[in-house]
Amino acid sequence: MQHSDTHFPLYVNSISGAADQVRQAGYRFEKHLHSSIEVYLIRSGKCVMDIGDQSVSCIPGDFVMILPYVVHSFCVPENEECSFYHIHFSPKLFSRIALTPDAKNPINLIHSLLFCCRFFHRQTASDEIRKLVASVVNLYDPANSLLLSADINVLLLQLLIRVCRCYNEVEILRSQSKSPGQYISFTLNYIEENYTNKILIQDISSRLHISTRYLGKIFSHYMNVSLGNYINIYRINKAVELMEDATLSLTDIAGRIGLKDSQHFSKLFFSVIGMPPSRYRKQFLQSEGGSKL
Repeated sequence: MQHSDTHFPLYVNSISGAADQVRQAGYRFEKHLHSSIEVYLIRSGKCVMDIGDQSVSCIPGDFVMILPYVVHSFCVPENEECSFYHIHFSPKLFSRIALTPDAKNPINLIHSLLFCCRFFHRQTASDEIRKLVASVVNLYDPANSLLLSADINVLLLQLLIRVCRCYNEVEILRSQSKSPGQYISFTLNYIEENYTNKILIQDISSRLHISTRYLGKIFSHYMNVSLGNYINIYRINKAVELMEDATLSLTDIAGRIGLKDSQHFSKLFFSVIGMPPSRYRKQFLQSEGGSKL
């Protein structure tokens, strides 16, 4: 076994932003998505988030964790002001933590969160969650040292586990050799590794030795979105990341996410985000402050 497979690299900087933020009355950040996990802890005032197909009104003490590749927006009502802790971090490191003993296709921590939370998790923050979130914000430094990264990763890991503990033991954590959760885990990994090429659902189901109908059924049940739509959302998120490179045209970006037709790309982008890719690029990625709230 290779060295990289036998160690959990705590020195990796997983976090891309952590701050105590304030947004004024009427502030709005339109629909967007990203590959990071996003955390809010509302400290004062109110805000409204559209997450997936749900509208979520938040008040002081609310803790919200939005999972990767979920379309969402953020706004502050008129005559309100909202302050909150806000964290963005990559799920990649934590996807290396297996929660089932299957050596070939274990269910990892991030997949388990997807199964439990679907699009997002919301609760009134416990004292423990408040302390964990505040500690991450207070420790964060863009010029992270190796030990500081390790400290923050340990805190984030504790936070993710606390969220998992909010849910009952579910069948995706069972250790059967061929549980539905493991089929979904394989599918998520397959999409991540092959999104730059044409993906056929039949290719995935054939590798799993199950029917496409059964795969589609269990994927929709666990993920609360169809497999085809998830593939589209994943690709569009990758397109958003590529948009940060100003040297790439929209045609270039379409090719890099497995779509050779730029018109198809534009239609798909609009169906997921709700605006054309050219407008999104101008409005979010070329404006001051970048693409993150």
